[in-house]
This record gives sequence, structure tokens and C-alpha cells, in this order.
Amino acid sequence: MPNAHRALPILLRFCAAIDRLFVVEVGPFGSRLAEEARAEWLATGNKTKPSDIEEYVALLASSIDDRERRDAFVAEALECVKL
Repeated sequence: MPNAHRALPILLRFCAAIDRLFVVEVGPFGSRLAEEARAEWLATGNKTKPSDIEEYVALLASSIDDRERRDAFVAEALECVKL
């Protein structure tokens, strides 16, 4: 059985807030992309520190092709969690 990695509850709440921003940015399909990004993010190990959120934001941002929109999303997402 593969290891099930976990994240601190506060980090999961940050992810949920970031997911909402992401869906606004990319549209309804963003929910599916966020689910996939979350699974990929957790697969790399337990998430225990606030800086782990930067990884998650980067995964989501990689789905936004337009550089200006991507940069704006990253700035807004990190502001959302005050990193």
C-alpha cells in the first residue's frame, strides 16, 4: 500500500481558499485541475510548514498559460495566505 501523505489542517484550509481563486481565474474546470494538483502536491510528502503552500500555488499556476494572468494568480494566492 502506498504511503498516504497528509497536510496540516490549516494548510488544507489555505488550499481550499486558493482553489476558489483558481476556479475564478480558469473557470469551472479549475475544480478538476485543483483536485489533480492537490493529489500531486500531497504525493511528494507530508505538508507541515506554511512554505509548502508555495509549491501548491506553483502547481496550480502551471495550468495558466498567459504569463500575466499566471503572475497575478500567484500574487493573489500568496496574499490570500499572507506568505
